[in-house]
Amino acid sequence: MEPELLEMLRSSLTKVLTERSSVALDVRLAELGWDDVVADDAPSALQALFEISGGTLSDADPLSPLLARSLAESLGTPELAAASLVLPSSLHPDELTSYVDGTSVVVSGVLLGPGPGPAAGSGLLVPVECGEGRIGLAHLVGATAADLGASHCAAVLEESGQHPARVEAVVAATDAVIFDGPEARAAWGTAVALGRWTSAAELIGIGTRVLATAVAYAGERKQYGRAIGSFQALQHRIASAHTLIVGARHIVDEAARRRDPWVALVAKAAAGRAAELTCTQAQQTYGAIGFTWEHEFHRYLRRSYLVDRRLGDWRTLEFEIGSRIQATGRAPRIGVL
Repeated sequence: MEPELLEMLRSSLTKVLTERSSVALDVRLAELGWDDVVADDAPSALQALFEISGGTLSDADPLSPLLARSLAESLGTPELAAASLVLPSSLHPDELTSYVDGTSVVVSGVLLGPGPGPAAGSGLLVPVECGEGRIGLAHLVGATAADLGASHCAAVLEESGQHPARVEAVVAATDAVIFDGPEARAAWGTAVALGRWTSAAELIGIGTRVLATAVAYAGERKQYGRAIGSFQALQHRIASAHTLIVGARHIVDEAARRRDPWVALVAKAAAGRAAELTCTQAQQTYGAIGFTWEHEFHRYLRRSYLVDRRLGDWRTLEFEIGSRIQATGRAPRIGVL
């Protein structure tokens, strides 16, 4: 995508993601001609969407609709695209907490955004354990979050701009359509890879924003008659954070282009680590004011923790990366790495 066009897109997305509206995000994006933009250059468009979502602490949920559409396309079932995705309570894609138990579907998970309204009829989409290690997908047709007694997670998470809800329920199997087999496992794997690199882009957006505000603060705050940004110790902290963010962004770029599960996993691990350590360095730059409720920093810190946990936190993913390399004796090439 041309730089001028990308800048125009980012400006439009910033407006959409920060405006207060009761209209669903996908409807507002459709008004921008979003499908045409994605068809033309999906990597650039999705990276911009998720980076801006993180950098602005948008309360919209672009991830669930994206993954639902991916699952719908993989399974050749268009009606799934409008369903709301319920992630495992563990937030790790391989640690499913919902399962099929004879004549019932036991649901235990987290809904990232608002579920469909009573009139939507699109239902909920839940990854489930189908026995003997088989991964399946249960489409709870017509169900809503309210029907299943969804309750918002700790209110403190709302400071991050997101409002996840816990869903705990038992649903009759006759009220669900179960997708079980190699196709369901493959569809889930494709959606996880997509979710990982787009979440990595969101973490890059958070880290970039935190770093920019820390740099601005370091130039304004003075001690001993000098801006603290002139102190070498802080310069080193900010430089190290910048290096991590830039390096992680390059891996996200590669993951966006290649759509490879391995690259997506590495991108998510690198971005999660970069975002957390950038927040650590920013906290040191802010000093005491960074601990106050009035300062915006804590909201970005909470958001980074929340997004990092989604589909596997960076520490868990680094362990997975190391285990795979040890088991196979090779490290797949990523770009020039």
